[in-house]
Amino acid sequence: MTAESDKFQWAAMLPEQIEESLKSQSAVRSRPEGDVCVFGVGTSALAGEILSDYMDCQSRSQICVVRGAELPGWVDKNTTAIVVSYSGDTAEALAAYDRLRARGCVAVCVTSGGELLERGLSNGDCVVRLPQGLVSKDALGYILGSLAVVVESMGVCKAATDLKALIPELKRYRDSLVCESRVERMASMLVDKIPVIYSIGSMRSSAVRWRMQIGENTGFPSFCGFLPEFNHNEIVGWTGDSNHGLFVPVVLYDEGASLWIKNMTCTSMDILKEKGFEIATYDANGSGCLEKNVKCIMMGDLVSARLTHLYVAKASG
Repeated sequence: MTAESDKFQWAAMLPEQIEESLKSQSAVRSRPEGDVCVFGVGTSALAGEILSDYMDCQSRSQICVVRGAELPGWVDKNTTAIVVSYSGDTAEALAAYDRLRARGCVAVCVTSGGELLERGLSNGDCVVRLPQGLVSKDALGYILGSLAVVVESMGVCKAATDLKALIPELKRYRDSLVCESRVERMASMLVDKIPVIYSIGSMRSSAVRWRMQIGENTGFPSFCGFLPEFNHNEIVGWTGDSNHGLFVPVVLYDEGASLWIKNMTCTSMDILKEKGFEIATYDANGSGCLEKNVKCIMMGDLVSARLTHLYVAKASG
């Protein structure tokens, strides 16, 4: 199996990973008195951000995601801290864990092994084990499903239940992407360009995942931004850049967004088109932001895998 087909395989397995991880058990059985804070970097943090987007739409509670080792000043013994590191040896996660313990915080460890597993077991913390043998970016489904189990067991939200209900639709959608030409068309638009991915607030995690996967899989830079912030400052750079042929805007469009947001998004795209930009657009469909984000992430993962293949073919050809 080639590296390119391997990337495509892991990108296509997201529904099965989520389904398998929802079978995991969490020892957390009570609602936290204070806030819930997820500590991690890369894909580990991204899984928390997907749930944060979901809770912003569906819950009165919220999840704060910290990408680093420094603790916010408000984190104390009433904070439930979930430390996520696929390998268990991420320096930022381990440093955050030690600082959390020093503040007397309740700690939950989500990991496949390494030092985080050892410390969590040694200190009697709740530990949720992930399957071993992957790199972090290919384990998003396992991390997301496990985090959903943890937060639902705390009574914070119904993330695990809602994810489980989505599995059949996610598999159907994945199969449609693999069989149709949407992935190929999107990837072809991004070759020899620097993608800049834009989304509305409820799909921020999707935009971040697209940026991460394109950058890491292809080895070429990509960036992301958000609407309506784009309309207040970034649009000036787009309309005034004489080298705009280097960039391609990718708009993650939500058909279910409010009329105000849709109008603003369409206005932004019209301005870019008037300036000669070809826009790559993904239309998110689903019953809520959790379904839309997971579907959008599947699309982005497959696009990045296909884009990698196109670059490899071009280099060898």
